[in-house]
Amino acid sequence: MTVPLTPPSDKRRRRTHDAVLDAAAELFADQGFRRTSVDQLAHAADVALSSIYSNFPGGKADVYVALACRIARDHVERMEAAIASAEEAVELAVFDEYLLFHADNPLAFRALGLVDVGPDDSELVDQARAMIRGLLGGLVEQVVGASALPPRAARLEALRLWGTANGMISLRAQGFTDSAEFDALLASIRGELADRVDGAHRIGAR
Repeated sequence: MTVPLTPPSDKRRRRTHDAVLDAAAELFADQGFRRTSVDQLAHAADVALSSIYSNFPGGKADVYVALACRIARDHVERMEAAIASAEEAVELAVFDEYLLFHADNPLAFRALGLVDVGPDDSELVDQARAMIRGLLGGLVEQVVGASALPPRAARLEALRLWGTANGMISLRAQGFTDSAEFDALLASIRGELADRVDGAHRIGAR
């Protein structure tokens, strides 16, 4: 049996699955993946140690990849809601929601990149990486489909916004900016993006 990268259909197993991932989200964000033990996960989730290995045979590495896939699904759900309710250029609505999601989920940036695990840690890493790539890639296509820009221009702008947001998050995570500097930089970059997107929309409307 391999750990499901999507929640189990059996209600009892799903409760255990969700409890372990909830505990992992807090512990991994607070003290890091490497410093978290399986015993700590079991205690925080209030489940037996055997239950973790029953649901996650590869131990905490399997927990990590399953959590990363859950974060990706949650990310897509929130971004889809932002696209659906956008009252301005969809690109900017997505940019704002992207940053907000990562602010609310400090583990997300590392987890979505599967930074803390490799194939030697879990045989599920490649499968998880493909799943996450598919989810996020599909999200880019949704942005393109919802944009008023021509498809090629919309895709390039979506990727530019994504890359800019990732750069901002990375700088903050590595301690290169403090909160005030980060907020000022973010406001400046968002203003530049808004002007560029507005200009691109005007050109596209001609």
